[in-house]
Amino acid sequence: MNIIITNIGRRGYLVKYFKEIPGMTGCIYTSDCDVTASGLYGNNDGHFILPRPVDNEELYVKLLMETCLENNINAVLPIIDPEIYILSKYVDEFRNKGITVVVSDGRVLDICFNKLMMNDFLNEIGIAYPKTYTSIKEFESDYYHEQIQFPIITKPILGSGSVDTFFVDNIEKLHALFKDGMIIQEMLNGIEYGTDTFNSFEGEPLRCVIKRKISMRSGETDKSISVHNETIQNTLLQLALKLGHVANLDCDVIERNGIPYVIDMNPRFGGGYPATHAIGVNLLEILYNLLNGIAIKPDFGNYDEDILVMKEISVQSTVIHGL
Repeated sequence: MNIIITNIGRRGYLVKYFKEIPGMTGCIYTSDCDVTASGLYGNNDGHFILPRPVDNEELYVKLLMETCLENNINAVLPIIDPEIYILSKYVDEFRNKGITVVVSDGRVLDICFNKLMMNDFLNEIGIAYPKTYTSIKEFESDYYHEQIQFPIITKPILGSGSVDTFFVDNIEKLHALFKDGMIIQEMLNGIEYGTDTFNSFEGEPLRCVIKRKISMRSGETDKSISVHNETIQNTLLQLALKLGHVANLDCDVIERNGIPYVIDMNPRFGGGYPATHAIGVNLLEILYNLLNGIAIKPDFGNYDEDILVMKEISVQSTVIHGL
């Protein structure tokens, strides 16, 4: 089983994790559109420079397909949102060539990437989410009737990570920052968690890990501590079963007064995965086994509590000519 991790960026640790899987004999390749992406270099079996998926979708898919066929690559693991959306449309074309693309279907991606569709979905299945407004007028009506107060959050309806997400503490600032295509949400005061909920290719929940966030850096969890929380776990398993995503769902949750509120859903391995891996829940090994046709039994909460995981800065170097 040979795998390529596409648009790997700085996540070279994913290669290391794959390489450490007991009995793993396949090759792990990487690709990116940036020759200076650190994840291209290190302990992989080869790397490829491919064009940006969003610049020319058809060309990118064509070159990725050719790369897979020329190198006997059996599975593609994309880890950035725009590419996940693109590749989901070509799953059958890759499958016809014997290549598995590890992505969810368009329905799942629409729910995860569109905040309004996400809220509608959560409402349908009975899971709490922050109070949300699509216009300043709508927000001001509740604000002047003391149904909501500052600070609040503005963010894009279609967004990724924390890009263009702002904390706002007054009306004037809200008017200055709010634009078409954005939403306004209440700022929940509670305990924030990063979670990983892993499904089989058939949409069956297999693992669920909960980590209390301690600090963030560049939109990713920098420090976290593992916890067990039955209420949050039950909420995430209900979400995973109803959503039916494939592989990992990186989900942010805020617990307020004992109620879990889902605030973000990312159908991929996110920046918080290293903490899940570090506490002994190896989702990449599970994925590798599933790709090899090995059945995996569900197992929830089988990890130690109070494990503090902290990211640190590492340095990668390589020789590049003509940059």
